[in-house]
Amino acid sequence: MKTIGLLGGTSWPSTISYYEKLNQLAQEQLGGNHSAEILLYSIDYESIKSRYHHGWNEIPGLLAQKIEHFLQKEPDCLILCNNTLHRALDRIESKLKIKVPVFHAGHLAAEDAVQQNMKTVLLLGTAFTMEDGFYAKYFEARGVRVIIPAPEDRKEIQRIQSNVARGDIDPAYSDVCADILRRYRSIDAVVLACTELPLVIDQRISPKPLINPVDCQCYAATQFAFGPALPLNRSLERTPSVQAPKLQ
Repeated sequence: MKTIGLLGGTSWPSTISYYEKLNQLAQEQLGGNHSAEILLYSIDYESIKSRYHHGWNEIPGLLAQKIEHFLQKEPDCLILCNNTLHRALDRIESKLKIKVPVFHAGHLAAEDAVQQNMKTVLLLGTAFTMEDGFYAKYFEARGVRVIIPAPEDRKEIQRIQSNVARGDIDPAYSDVCADILRRYRSIDAVVLACTELPLVIDQRISPKPLINPVDCQCYAATQFAFGPALPLNRSLERTPSVQAPKLQ
């Protein structure tokens, strides 16, 4: 078994979902008492997160430092546990000359949409991810049309994401998200392009199929680490019933 490297803490509640998913897959595929071999580097997110709105050009360099430090621990592959930071990863990946596989959330999610013959998707994420356009390009390059929510819906999704990222997972958030999703009918699927959103959105509340980049990354990593992959089992998707504690 190969060792899967997780660069997480970005945010901590969603990083837990990677650990959980990878070990669920180890149990499903290998049985017995197997669990995934994981190296987790949980960074202090503040130095990066605080530059999202003012100082974005500094983020690629900061992320490069974190990745270079982590690679010294010699994981056999790498997952960046954050969708928005893939914008920075795209800028530095070739310069870093990373010698292990990197399971890219955006490319894998877009490929999942193609494999499911999805022609039009609704992109949910942080306000930055929805509005910047970098994430949409992964899909558009494969011929998949991308719709982003209306401004008032983007504002509400951002509010929920920010709260969940701090560990506040209120069941009411799922109801709000369900109301938003019902407004978008001319789509084939919903892309959860923010690692916090699967903590409050699952297939029970979505009228359309979900594409979860966390699942896509984990399935790709386990195929690499364990051997031939099992068919993607969407019943293992994390649901809002498993919650991180609220911060006091």
